[in-house]
Amino acid sequence: MKKQNAILIRGTGVIGWPLVMLLAEISKTATDLEIFAEPYTINPENFHQIKTLSDQGAVIVGTAQNASAIAKSLNLVREETITGKVLVIADCSPPGIGDARIPEYNSGKYPECVSFIAQGSEHKFGKQYMFPENSNEIDLKKEKFVHVSTCNTHTLAAILRLLNPGEEPDFFEFIDFTVIRRDADMAKDDPHVTGPKITPPESQAGTHHARLLNELLRTKGKPVNVSSSAITVNSPYMHLTRFFAKTNRELDKGKVLYQIQNDPLLSAANLLSSNAIFSAGRERGLFGRIFSHGVVILPALEIHGNIARGIVATPGDANVIFSTIHAILKALEHQKIEQIMKYLYRIVLKNI
Repeated sequence: MKKQNAILIRGTGVIGWPLVMLLAEISKTATDLEIFAEPYTINPENFHQIKTLSDQGAVIVGTAQNASAIAKSLNLVREETITGKVLVIADCSPPGIGDARIPEYNSGKYPECVSFIAQGSEHKFGKQYMFPENSNEIDLKKEKFVHVSTCNTHTLAAILRLLNPGEEPDFFEFIDFTVIRRDADMAKDDPHVTGPKITPPESQAGTHHARLLNELLRTKGKPVNVSSSAITVNSPYMHLTRFFAKTNRELDKGKVLYQIQNDPLLSAANLLSSNAIFSAGRERGLFGRIFSHGVVILPALEIHGNIARGIVATPGDANVIFSTIHAILKALEHQKIEQIMKYLYRIVLKNI
């Protein structure tokens, strides 16, 4: 079958690599999809990682930026041969690069491209996009540039979904989050903090986490009374979010526990350390990932009347990938979008 829908993933790091791997897997049954992967660099350190993308069926794109001696051993296609047929671009490059490329994307270099999708750090790209939170509200025919919400925004929104799955209005009197951030992804050589580092508040609502959550919720007209704090610790494993919510309804712990299992994008764990949860994903998850929006730590979940407290782990940058895939398929108006999302639900590591 002739390929019709060309998708270009720019950047093959901690988000780009599993995104390309999943899209290439999907393209084996959705055979109209053609997956192109453009590494930011190709060098001896990442060569074998990039080769796995080619082995999975993705086409590796060579550019002036990633040209190198070792790249010649890959079966590359030149950038200029695909720019005229790419329909969707998902930019997963290092922070700031996507924003810097907006003039390039507006230049007509990709004349057939209907949607440019960046990741959470690229706020100049326009509205946030998160599946399922606001994916029905965002019209990708009108919003040519969107950015997928950050990994922590995915987790915070999932906590709201956990406690208020029916999205009842005025459900929360308030909710406060403390985000305990890892200092760097395990795959990166970024500088590490040597001890806990405080993130100062940017407004009365606290750190940027509260602002970004309500920025997402306002796209559907449902902001909440939220505040946030953050601290970075010297761990490479997972972000943790502690929440304290006071609601205007009585909560039922049994219903909350049911919602964890009923929501296909939430996971549960009886484990008490982030390294053990991370290890479970590495050992049992597809491509070593968990893929859910958050892992609820069951022994830490407390429900007392209209008060809820708990801790939820963020499954690295993999928890944004389903939102990115949904945005890509929606931009293409793909007929198999529901079938593909159901397949993705099945690969979530639900119980850890």
